[in-house]
Amino acid sequence: MTEAVTVADAGPVIHLDELGCLDLLEGFGEVHLPLEVKHEVAFHRPALELEKLPCVRISTGFPRTSAEVAAYARNLDLDVGEIAALNLLRHLQGKLFLCDDAAARLAAESMGFKVHGTIGIIVRAIRRSKRTPTEARTILEQIPASSTLHINGALLHKVIESLPK
Repeated sequence: MTEAVTVADAGPVIHLDELGCLDLLEGFGEVHLPLEVKHEVAFHRPALELEKLPCVRISTGFPRTSAEVAAYARNLDLDVGEIAALNLLRHLQGKLFLCDDAAARLAAESMGFKVHGTIGIIVRAIRRSKRTPTEARTILEQIPASSTLHINGALLHKVIESLPK
């Protein structure tokens, strides 16, 4: 069975690297990143060598921006990486978008794609037996001090409390 195509924006890659759990990208099949996203990740995490990650594929072809993506880009003020990632997702007929930005998530969901952010990837690791609930809880608790991910403290606490004991 072929895995569904996954495309990532910079946020989850950066945040998972900051938290020391970039391996959680494995299990999403090949994770495609457009060149614009690679550049954004490199700016924020210069030591991270994306090409060495076995599940990551850098897409250097530049699919033409669809009218649909262009409309979302204008209306939601999406950045270059988000536009490139949504365009690539549409071009590859993908199923899943990894993204933390609320506007880009809204665009992807409106286009019919499933979306997971950093928090969802960490929680999913429990179901996939990549982390125990205790390990996932520890990672989530480290977010405010160890990551640039912006999340409401009450929401983060609610997610942590919802984890299996």
